[in-house]
Amino acid sequence: MGKGWSGCGMETAQIAETKNRFDLADRDRIRRALLRYMQQRGIGVPTLQGEIAKANKLGLDRVPLKTLQRFLGDTHRSNDALVRFCAQFIATLPDSDPLADFGEQMAAFLGVWRDGHDCRPVPPEIAGAYAGRARRAPEPGGAMRVYRGDAEDWVPFSAVAIEPQRAHPYAIVREQVTNWDRKPPGETGPEAGPRRAYEGIAIHPNGSFFIVLRNILTGTPRVYWLDWAAEGRLGGHGHESRAGLDEPAVGTSPQSSTLVLFDRLQEDA
Repeated sequence: MGKGWSGCGMETAQIAETKNRFDLADRDRIRRALLRYMQQRGIGVPTLQGEIAKANKLGLDRVPLKTLQRFLGDTHRSNDALVRFCAQFIATLPDSDPLADFGEQMAAFLGVWRDGHDCRPVPPEIAGAYAGRARRAPEPGGAMRVYRGDAEDWVPFSAVAIEPQRAHPYAIVREQVTNWDRKPPGETGPEAGPRRAYEGIAIHPNGSFFIVLRNILTGTPRVYWLDWAAEGRLGGHGHESRAGLDEPAVGTSPQSSTLVLFDRLQEDA
């Protein structure tokens, strides 16, 4: 199945063994594992289709190509039978989680206190789903905006989920950016650019939250430095290169840097 592949680990294997129905979180984990496998092997969907069918001892007709493409693209809710075949395939792969490996290494490298103790753990109270807001982009033509902290200066731009790992110093972080160009409400949509999906880790050095993510499609790194801005809210700065999915406008910086706020969703408050 390919040397050096890193999948979803024991969690996905247990899903495959015990479930016949899959919720959105299950489907998202399985989808990410398949996309990562394809990227690391350099294969397309038809090759993946054949490997899934072989791992489940099925004919190709039981793993329809169009259905698999839709599942990978998250454009339709695929039937549970196909998702189960995908989960069974992931369960046959080596048991290694790249996010867990990265989290341990990052905490060891950056998180050592001066007295020699290990990195302090990410506090469990940070766990949950957050709605991200960012400062609006400069006006067209390069005109400067004067920010006074007014509500209209902040626009919705992403959704974040933070999952501290029990007995480990890091948290798993996933983000979906839907308003990369930071357009005001009413102007978002397909013209705002492609959706960007990220995964990575957070550690907690010096009392702040340092988050390192990568774009699942392009591998472009994304970084946040955040602090508790208020109860249930994180605030700080986010940084990412503009290369990969779009070209920067002439005369602009090749990297994006902006102030951000993440408000915990009510159900997680």
